[in-house]
Parts: sequence; structure tokens; C-alpha cells
Amino acid sequence: MANMNILDKLKEFVLPKEIDFFGDLEEQSKITEEIIEKLVLKYTVNQKNNIFDLIEKAKKSKKNKIKELEKTFITPVDREAINRSYAHLYWITLSVEHFINELDIYGIHNLNKYDKILELLKEQITNIKIAYSFFNEKQYEQILHIVNQTIHLDNKLVLAYSTQLNLLFDEGKELAVTLKHREILSQLKEISKRIHFCANQIEDIVFKID
Repeated sequence: MANMNILDKLKEFVLPKEIDFFGDLEEQSKITEEIIEKLVLKYTVNQKNNIFDLIEKAKKSKKNKIKELEKTFITPVDREAINRSYAHLYWITLSVEHFINELDIYGIHNLNKYDKILELLKEQITNIKIAYSFFNEKQYEQILHIVNQTIHLDNKLVLAYSTQLNLLFDEGKELAVTLKHREILSQLKEISKRIHFCANQIEDIVFKID
């Protein structure tokens, strides 16, 4: 038994640790998806949830996975591409955190009027999660299809943003209220842009692998 333990320890030093990089990215995207879902519930049905715990979990998860990446010599695609994938997912998390902090400062607790935009965000991030899940199955054509769908959803969101902005100006509310809601719409569009960047990075990985 002692000899087996020694052999196992030697293997740790001699053989590279096997890491499921795409599985880890899928896991990170699942946390990000849950953050978006909790955001929607928090501001449409006033659900008290653990979104800040999830944001902290996403930050720690990204930090730990990058540390593993730095120690690994063999990766399915260049390390920079994997690192950028984590960076883009992390920016979604940060954008949501900044958005919530801004809403708290403005004293706004309900976003039902922007439910269409919120639903488009949910669709986009779910697509990102699904795309990562297909890498280990080598379903590259399907991944590219999902990437195109996600970019199309972002385009739809930008149109919905413009429509809502126009309605906001037509409502003729006080300038302070109008400016606050214009900034809210801008932040929602920013989250969508970050998801769009994730989709572009996924496409880049496919081109490098396939």
C-alpha cells in the first residue's frame, strides 16, 4: 500500500494533470447563466435570492481555474484563448454586479417594463452554456450555429433597447427619471454586448480547433 502511495505521488510530478478545460468553461458559464436568471427574478418578481453569493462564487471559480490553466502545459487550444473565454464570462458577472449597484443607488427595484430585454439576455447566456457543452462532443458546426443565434439575439436586444429608449423619451417624465432609465437601458445593452463577446470568442476557438 505504501509503494502504491509513492507511485501515485510520483505520477503527480511526472505526468501532467488531466483537466477538462471545456467542461470547466461550461461550469463557469452555468454559474453566469444562473446569475442572469437570478437578476431577472430579483427585478421582475421581487425574489429575494442569493445573487451576490453567486457573483462571489463566479469570481472565485474564475480565479481558481486560471491558476490551474497557468500550471498546465497541454491544452486543447492555446492558453490565451481559454483565458480570454474566462475573462469574457467574468466581465458579464462584473457588469451584472455594477448594474445591481446602480439600481440600488437609483432606488429602482422593478424592471418589468424591460421584460423583453431581460428574456433576451437569458436566451443569450443559455446559448453560451450550450455551446461550451458541445466542445467535448466535437459538434463544431452546431456550436457555430449557436454562436450565430446568440449574435442575432444581441441584434434583437439592441432593437428592443432603441424601442424602449424612444418610448422613454415620449413619456415626457422628469429629466432625472428619464436619465436614470436611459442609463439602466444602457447597462442592459452592455451586458448583452459582453455575452456577444463570449460568442465571438467561442467562434474563435472553433476556428482554431476545427
